[in-house]
Amino acid sequence: MLKLAGSLLVILASLLYGWKVKEELQEHVGQLVGMKEMFLMLQGEISYARTPLKEAFLQVASQGKEPFSSLLEKAAKGLSGNEEGIGAFWGSIVDQEAGNFYFTREELGLLKRVGENFGYLDTQMQLKNLELYIGQVEVLIGEAQKELKDRQKVVRTVSLMCGLFLVILLI
Repeated sequence: MLKLAGSLLVILASLLYGWKVKEELQEHVGQLVGMKEMFLMLQGEISYARTPLKEAFLQVASQGKEPFSSLLEKAAKGLSGNEEGIGAFWGSIVDQEAGNFYFTREELGLLKRVGENFGYLDTQMQLKNLELYIGQVEVLIGEAQKELKDRQKVVRTVSLMCGLFLVILLI
């Protein structure tokens, strides 16, 4: 009886782990969509409202989702007392906040590169760069959505098989 209860707990734990990984995969796609939304809102603030960069960051942060809201708030606070330039400052903020994102290195690199063009270029060039990054994020979203279902199936199957393997090994 004790072996049966232990076996059920091991299988349950492996299934819960698989469910957690599945949720993280979904969150990854959700954060990519959130990054695209942030870029689109920044684009709108810069192009239509002609909002200065600091105010645009604060405006988008108030409307956006986490972890992007905190990223933009830190960027806005640091803009006024910043001697190193917005590009390097943005990169350091992204490095600090990297633990809050479910991004690959490529995706974090894209988020860092966006900040390199803030503040240095004229409005039209900033908008063109944002369009470029929006296109790149759309490609990343498409790839992540294609992989999402397959990876979820694999995670679900592997977690169950690992649980069963452990049960067989322990019995």
